[in-house]
Amino acid sequence: MISKQFLEQIRVVAMQYPAVVGTIISGLEEEKTNGYDEDLKIKSLRQISSKNAYQAVAEMFRLWAIEVKQISSKEVAVSLTTAQYCDDIAHRDLSIELVWTGPNAGIVPMRRTDQALFELINEATEELTIVSFAVYKIPELVKALKQAITRGVRIRMIVETPEASDGKISFGIDSLGDELLRNLTIFVWPLDKRPTNEEGKYGSLHVKCAVADKKRLFISSANLTEYALTLNMEMGLLVYNEYLAYEVVEHIDSLITNKILIKII
Repeated sequence: MISKQFLEQIRVVAMQYPAVVGTIISGLEEEKTNGYDEDLKIKSLRQISSKNAYQAVAEMFRLWAIEVKQISSKEVAVSLTTAQYCDDIAHRDLSIELVWTGPNAGIVPMRRTDQALFELINEATEELTIVSFAVYKIPELVKALKQAITRGVRIRMIVETPEASDGKISFGIDSLGDELLRNLTIFVWPLDKRPTNEEGKYGSLHVKCAVADKKRLFISSANLTEYALTLNMEMGLLVYNEYLAYEVVEHIDSLITNKILIKII
């Protein structure tokens, strides 16, 4: 029986590194081994220049060697081909809903911004990434985040603060409360990591988005404030697509790895 771990790694290679999959498949089909082959691994890895892709493919070969050594190179090639095909279909399997705060014109039906955001938070089972310029006095948000933490969801927030923004924003995230903050991971974009113009003015953290479980993506013009979610005119999208959600999380991960975003809590 093929292990789930091996199949998952095949999916990772096919989904995250499509540029190298064709080369790997060609090598597997050409060699026609009856089981795991170390020379085939070395030959395949030599053709990969990307560090991350190299590590992913190396892990696939490692799992092949220790968990399913008896399956042939042709079977691995078929598995990769199938995973790549399914990923291509997933790219096309895209559901997008408009979300809106403001006057209801009664012509085009749209989800309310707060409803869409809280639905995303409430459906999260593993992890949440939330980015906002402003976070201020939303009891419903605090309640939803506390419930998510109770379910075991890991939550990280990337926010603007008075210190990091050089005074562009006058309030921080204190309104979330000490109890909630103790269970969150908070990142900021420090001033010394921001570009400036000729007048010495700094850029702002102006992104507003949320990602749940690397599957669902919320993008909006609305900050996490009472005005933005109830009074302002705001528009955004609620996107159900694993590929796009994953790309957003990977981009944020890279900003953290490269110390452009810095953990403060």
